[in-house]
Amino acid sequence: MKKLFLSLTALLMCLSASAFEFDGIDLNGSFVEITRQISQKGYVYDDTKNCLKGVCQGDEIYLSINNTDVKEKGKIGQLIIDVPMNVSDAYTAVSKTFNVVYHQISKDEKSSTYQVAEDGTTLVVTATAQGVRLTYNTQYYKVK
Repeated sequence: MKKLFLSLTALLMCLSASAFEFDGIDLNGSFVEITRQISQKGYVYDDTKNCLKGVCQGDEIYLSINNTDVKEKGKIGQLIIDVPMNVSDAYTAVSKTFNVVYHQISKDEKSSTYQVAEDGTTLVVTATAQGVRLTYNTQYYKVK
């Protein structure tokens, strides 16, 4: 339980209270600038998982960026963060933590959605077989 709490704390430190930043990177910037900054932080492409792999506050995480489904070309629509956790109910612990930080706008058995910014940016927390997935839907995300 202590390790889960420390992981959640580290994750919250990576994700600023402002939804516009991830690990100090402005998510409202251009796709090129965001990917350049992510690369500078040491994230590298993982062929096996087809995403970027890196360490944030001591924990290995995986990043994916959706720059296809966007309202404005050159921006990102979604930042998807997969956080491996070896805890039986990681989703419940993470969603309880985010309930304190953000306003929850919907919930079901395996996902919770939070309003994280005035511009309409949302965060969807989803249970996965390996831990949790955090999907930031930016103001530029165009729902399919």
